[in-house]
Amino acid sequence: MGRVDSYLSGIIFISLCTSISNSYLIRGNDLSSKIKSFTDIIGFSDIQQLYRDAPSSSFTVEGVSLVTEISATLGVKFNGPVSAAKAIKQSVESEESRFSSTLLSSQCCEAVGVSYSSKFKTEVALDRSCMQISRDASPDRKYPTRAIEDVMRENARQNPNLKWQYFASEDGYYLSWPSVKQSDCSNYDPRFRPFYVATATPVHKDVVVIIDRSGSMSTTHNGVTLMKIAQDAANTVLETLNPNDRVSVLAFETGVEIIGTSNRQCLQTELAQATPLNQKYLKARINSIRTGLATNYEAALSTAFDIFSTSSFLSNGTHREQVILFLTDGKKTAGGDPLTKIAQRNQALGNRVMIFTYALGNSFDAADKKLLEDMAAQTQTDSAFGPIKQGEFKQILDPDLLRSSMASYYNRFSNNQHGSEPVFSVPYIDLFGLGLITSVCLPVYRGSGDLMGVACSDVTMADLLSDITYFSQGELSYAFIIDQYGRTLMHPQLPQISSVQDDPIFVHIDHLERSSGAATVIQEMLKGTTNKSIVTSERTIPRGSVLYEGIETRSIRSTYAWGTVPNSNLSMAIVVGEGDTLARFQNIPTSANVFHYHRLDLNLYQTSFCKHFNRYATKDFSIAMLTPGAFRDPVKYINTEETTSIIQSYESFLRGSTTVNPGFKDSVLDSVALTYQAETIWKRSTDQAELVVWRYIGTTDGVMRLYPGAQLPKNYDHTRRPWFIRSVALKGKLVVSSPYLDQWSKGYLITVSTTIQESSTNTPVVAVAGTDFRVPYMYQLLLGSYPVCSQASYSCFVVDSSGLVVIHKDFVEFTGEPMIENMHIIKKEPAIAADLLNSRHMTKASCLDFEHIKEQFYYRLSMTGSIDRTSSPAAYEIHPVTDTNIFVIIKTRSTTSSSNTCCSSYGVAPDQKQCGLQSCDCLCYKETFYNYCLDRYPLLTDAAPTCSPQPPDLVSESISEDDKVRGLGECFDAGCSQRSNKGGCHNVSGCSWCYLDDTENSLTSPFCGTFYTCPLGALLTCTAEHCGSTDDGSGGGSGGAIAGAIIGVLAAVAVVVGIIIWKRRQASAAGNNCHSQPQGVDNHAHSSAPSGGQQQPMTTFASWEPTPSAPSAPPMSAPPSYEESNRHQNPGYQPAYNNYPTKGAGY
Repeated sequence: MGRVDSYLSGIIFISLCTSISNSYLIRGNDLSSKIKSFTDIIGFSDIQQLYRDAPSSSFTVEGVSLVTEISATLGVKFNGPVSAAKAIKQSVESEESRFSSTLLSSQCCEAVGVSYSSKFKTEVALDRSCMQISRDASPDRKYPTRAIEDVMRENARQNPNLKWQYFASEDGYYLSWPSVKQSDCSNYDPRFRPFYVATATPVHKDVVVIIDRSGSMSTTHNGVTLMKIAQDAANTVLETLNPNDRVSVLAFETGVEIIGTSNRQCLQTELAQATPLNQKYLKARINSIRTGLATNYEAALSTAFDIFSTSSFLSNGTHREQVILFLTDGKKTAGGDPLTKIAQRNQALGNRVMIFTYALGNSFDAADKKLLEDMAAQTQTDSAFGPIKQGEFKQILDPDLLRSSMASYYNRFSNNQHGSEPVFSVPYIDLFGLGLITSVCLPVYRGSGDLMGVACSDVTMADLLSDITYFSQGELSYAFIIDQYGRTLMHPQLPQISSVQDDPIFVHIDHLERSSGAATVIQEMLKGTTNKSIVTSERTIPRGSVLYEGIETRSIRSTYAWGTVPNSNLSMAIVVGEGDTLARFQNIPTSANVFHYHRLDLNLYQTSFCKHFNRYATKDFSIAMLTPGAFRDPVKYINTEETTSIIQSYESFLRGSTTVNPGFKDSVLDSVALTYQAETIWKRSTDQAELVVWRYIGTTDGVMRLYPGAQLPKNYDHTRRPWFIRSVALKGKLVVSSPYLDQWSKGYLITVSTTIQESSTNTPVVAVAGTDFRVPYMYQLLLGSYPVCSQASYSCFVVDSSGLVVIHKDFVEFTGEPMIENMHIIKKEPAIAADLLNSRHMTKASCLDFEHIKEQFYYRLSMTGSIDRTSSPAAYEIHPVTDTNIFVIIKTRSTTSSSNTCCSSYGVAPDQKQCGLQSCDCLCYKETFYNYCLDRYPLLTDAAPTCSPQPPDLVSESISEDDKVRGLGECFDAGCSQRSNKGGCHNVSGCSWCYLDDTENSLTSPFCGTFYTCPLGALLTCTAEHCGSTDDGSGGGSGGAIAGAIIGVLAAVAVVVGIIIWKRRQASAAGNNCHSQPQGVDNHAHSSAPSGGQQQPMTTFASWEPTPSAPSAPPMSAPPSYEESNRHQNPGYQPAYNNYPTKGAGY
């Protein structure tokens, strides 16, 4: 009876306190104090104090020295592929006389001796090279000696970050190391690839391809139409181009069509940059060309010159070779004199356009061929307007040779000057899954001086730019890097390079750095200067998940320091916010217990293991994971397969057994030792072990500690996860996440996290601490703070500052498929949302997603104090919850449902939902204008700020441990079988209230089981013990008797509460609210929460019905059961579990 008495005293105490409240129904401070007390119990305040007491020092971030240091490091990295290409070039040139007709390497399509390599992400043979020989290769070709392969192998030994190395011959073959399987033996011709063309003739090109589409092009050759052969040839020409080149494609008959203008209007007047996106687009349109009628040379040439005239000649400040490739299969049958047209139009351009003509087939008489020859020679053009650039005429009698004939046009641009500088390709996606790579190439020459081929080495951009990617120096500082044309290769507002899996849009740096002061800096960077400048600019501050939470912007005065990167075509900058400092802890004592690595799969530790939410775990210690940011060479860590010996080297250093540092940053030793002390704090709060799922702390220098200990995916980086980013953006607050579906526990969880700072609120953030708990307990916390929310007349819910619903009655009482994750107030409570928008307390904002060419919209709630809108049609109050990111809302239940249809859809990710016309739309996007031809966004002065990137996906590297956990005991025994009522069951993280059998019928005797045996409220396997006799569904056992006693008391108390609430609404005086305080929680650090789609059903009820047999009840007073309150105040009310439908197909 003691617990029941205490429980009832709490209710009466709450009711009496209500009488002295102010005119508001509730106050935000009450929930704030509950959350604060709970986080104190689980250790947040103790961890903060731990860091404040630790010896540390702070220093100002200095950009100029960082630029010098990092650019030098990058220069060394770039020197690796440059030196490798030089070594291959030198070997080929010195071995030329020993080349022979004997093929020493197997062909790549044969895939001899290959096996999977994690370094190359595909099957390779490291002990050999392989050869690809084009079907158009020279019959007199000579093959390399073994010495070339030996040089490539030695290059890889000296520089482990190198990927593919190859020599492409002018004779039409390709030697590659390591050997890798190719799908085709003869169709690949390296001479028509961008790396080869750009190296052999390093000049920017403007190419207009003109294809005859007259009726005769439907004629077949070996079963293939001439049109199809012409299309393949045009596509091969496109493949010779790189993003520094420009292109347009025309198809002509009587009239002329500019290919691709239906979806890209800029092509009407502009040459398009030959980016991968544009090439793919144009190839698809080329392949759809259909034959027509007559053949009008003049009209086609006139349109080509129109495009040259309206496109800028000097692009990126560089000279360009301009060329027309004119293909026809028959004589001119319509239009005027093409020679006159060429003379008129090219003279107006200073005779800068060269013309190649191709006569396909043998239907031409002498006059026809003479006309095409004269077009290439421009015989009627006046050289007084500029030197005439004579092209070339070719008659292609064998259509199979058209592809190689047209694609070799670039040879005319060779200037006979031997190139000695390496050529860096614009980064592109590797065919075999290495992600974004760049090729570093050098031309190779014969002893006679003729071009012999091209020597190259490839390296991933993630390898090269890891120092920029993982730059972490203070809260207000960042780094970016651009090429000589202003393409941004790395910037914090762009996705992490390692996560790019498709052809990227290279955003120009002036889109990301938009201030007038930054424009001057950019111009200097493009000139290759080294300097610094003070600039005030708008910064994008990420808020978590950009699709659901958007961004913030802040105006920050910063110092830009910049310089060139040696051995490359790049320039980098460090941007340091004014007053930015960096904290370093010092002399933190270490011991043998401070470090247990997360790789529990390697069986490194003699300890007892247990099952924790289907994870192979231990409660004996926390684990530490070291993310790439903890290492001096992040890429080496990423590319290295961890072994027991490597982990032992980690342990020896971090436990103080040796001073030999295996590659960590200087701060990591103290961070590991300091976070270990958090473990002792977590273990102290044993009464919370059943309520929370995970507890964790992640530091800004890359140390992640988790309790209970469990393995994490190798690509897990807490500094890039929403919970960490959100907390840093809301520095100093207790940050509550919206619910998400946990991938292991299969329940909906909420995270509470907060920043840990060096010594005070004004010092740098050094870590973020977090804990996870289940949704029902959070709803219980809400009811415990506001008993009025349990009344039939009112309903309460919680939203965060982005408008996402955190707590709602429908999250614990629902029918059908649950709609919980990423639920927005716009969808859930449209009347209140519309009122908040109308009153400007919630605003709609947007940011530009340059990666996906979208303007993404989100919402933001902002108010300085409570707002009473009970007199409005929406009938609600909203209160900021002090020192958090959430707001509590109470509404009148009797309010009629709004006819407002702000958002009719659920489960559609915001980047997949196009905005409508109404102002209160779902989270959605609008297409933003992007000039594909110029490869730029035409930003206006009022353009939205830049979106922050979405975090990398973890799903591909998730961990499955089903076999390991089979037969293991629970890490924490929740005592589910002893909990005889729903409330006690759902206040423990490992329990689930079972109300359905395995055939989706209601159990006659609901009971409390583990989530393993009864996930989401349904038994996996029906047993005689649980499938049989009927009862009234009240929970059974002594809990039902006690619940009945509570109901009787509540019946009387509710009347008193109702009167008090009515009187309070009439009062004008304010008073102190003195609710007592429950506690509890549950998980999120490992969530891979999907952004949309089907969700799993869940059946939970957040009510606490204390019984003498229910262990581990929350130690503080708890609110009335909301089932009981509703049953009392709403006759005929039935708990949701009594009328749940069968489970949905998503189960």
